[in-house]
Amino acid sequence: MQVPVILLLALATLPAPGLAWGGRGHRLINAAAVENLPEPLRSYFRARKTYLVEHALDPDLLGKDDAAERPHHYTDLDADDTFPFLNLRRQFVQEGAGPRRWQLAHGDSIWQIERFTLRLADSLRRRRWQDADDDAVFAAHYAADLTQPLHTVMNYDGQLTGQSGVHARFETDLVNALADGWRLEPRPAIFEPDLRARIFQEMIASFSCRNVIFASDRIAASGRNYLDPQYYAMFYKLAGPLAEKRLEAGASFVSSLWYTAWVRAGKPVLPGRSVVSHFARSADL
Repeated sequence: MQVPVILLLALATLPAPGLAWGGRGHRLINAAAVENLPEPLRSYFRARKTYLVEHALDPDLLGKDDAAERPHHYTDLDADDTFPFLNLRRQFVQEGAGPRRWQLAHGDSIWQIERFTLRLADSLRRRRWQDADDDAVFAAHYAADLTQPLHTVMNYDGQLTGQSGVHARFETDLVNALADGWRLEPRPAIFEPDLRARIFQEMIASFSCRNVIFASDRIAASGRNYLDPQYYAMFYKLAGPLAEKRLEAGASFVSSLWYTAWVRAGKPVLPGRSVVSHFARSADL
């Protein structure tokens, strides 16, 4: 009976490809995205900022208990195609098609980003403010995941190149160590008339950054092991600027999705402070 127990413990410690940026990164992106919005949307989201930040990890928490949720957090671009991924561009952008059954095993985050952005637009149009809060959280989370380069590749944790654990070292350890010194300056939110084109563009930009992470990890680990403090000092120096830029890209992307949803909804009049969202009510309990 000991062997199965050991195997189960080993499996339990394997990294999950569905969790990205860590808590700090997702909260940073959502907070920056709120402030990156134009008025009157900025004031509307500011009134919900506490909820959007505190619940930024809800999709990850769902994924821990629901295996079907996990593929929503990544899209392995290199699973069956090569740069510049013309087959997927044709399918996703030009044809507007959904994922094929075999693609689901390699993640469907790009479709989930569109799905929840359109859901947010519908909730805003119908003035279902509580539903809109949740839709905004999920759209933001999947979009932020896509801006983490390791969520676009099969080698998501360095397991194919002898760099196991690089996923957490980049998105969690590095971000937690350096975030206090960052001031994110994302590009302004814009309306995206072709939503799928923007999603695909963000995915390609993220994928193009993957080798910086792997190279930084390889250089930092040269002659050292991952317990050596000098590894982290070097890795943070090499990969830190990329992490900051990727978080800025995430905040710009998320705010553009939120803004696009509002425009698609017909720019409905937004509630003022007299309308209390569910996060404010729950805080009074």
